[in-house]
Amino acid sequence: MYCDSHCHLDGYEEGQLAALLENARNKGVELVVGVGTTLEASEIATDLSRRFPNVVPAVGVHPWWAIPLEGEALATLKRLAGLKGVVAIGEVGIDSERYPDTVDLQWQSFRQEVALAKEMGLPLLLHCKGDRPRVLEYLRSQGATRGVFHGFTGDSIEASEWLDLGLYIGIGLRAFTRDPSPVREQAIASIPLDRILLETDSSPRSYASEEAMEPARVVDVAQKVARLHGVSAEEVGRRTTANVRAMLGM
Repeated sequence: MYCDSHCHLDGYEEGQLAALLENARNKGVELVVGVGTTLEASEIATDLSRRFPNVVPAVGVHPWWAIPLEGEALATLKRLAGLKGVVAIGEVGIDSERYPDTVDLQWQSFRQEVALAKEMGLPLLLHCKGDRPRVLEYLRSQGATRGVFHGFTGDSIEASEWLDLGLYIGIGLRAFTRDPSPVREQAIASIPLDRILLETDSSPRSYASEEAMEPARVVDVAQKVARLHGVSAEEVGRRTTANVRAMLGM
C-alpha cells in the first residue's frame, strides 16, 4: 500500500536493517527504493536488493561526494546501472548551497549521470540545492526528463517548475518538520496526487537522530499529505505507490 521512494540503506548493521525492513512491511510499506550516494554505496544497494525482496536499488554519485566520472569510475557506474533490478540513476544533482567549492566537479558528474540515465532508459532521482535555474535550463535542453525531484521543501512556483519538466515530486517528513511553513503546505496541496512520491530519506544517521527516521515512517508522510489533499492516508499510499511503479517501469 505504501512505498518509501527514497532512503539510504548502506551503513546499517545486518540485524538492524532486517528489523527496519520488517517493521516497514508490518506498517504496509511494500516497496523501498535503496538509493546510492557513492559507487561503494551503490554497490551495496544492489547487493541488498538481492537479499531483501522488497528493496529495489538506484545507483549514482551524490553531489556531496562528487568525483570525476571518467575512466574506471564511469565504467563502474555503467556496470552497476546495467545490473538486473536497478531501477534508477540517483541520487544525483547539484548542491551549490552546501558545497559551493565543488560545483564545477558536481556539474561534470551530473552531466555524465544524466547522459547515462538517457542511455540506459532509467529515471533520475534528482537532488538540487542552489543553481536551480541552471539545472532547470540544462534538463530542458536534454529533452524529456523522467524521474523525481527529491526532498521538496519549496513553494508553488518551484513545484510547478519541476512538474513542467515532467518530474514527480518527492515529499518527506522534513517538508513538514523543518521550518514548517503555510506556503510549503499550500504548495504540497497544489501538487496533483498523481505526481507525488512519498519518501523518508532515512539513513543510519537519521535513524540515530532525534527524528528517528526509517522506511516505516513513510506512513506518517502519507497522513500529512492526506490532510492537505482531503483524502485518506490509504488513498495517498495507494496512488503514490502506483506513481513509483509507473516511474520505475515496474
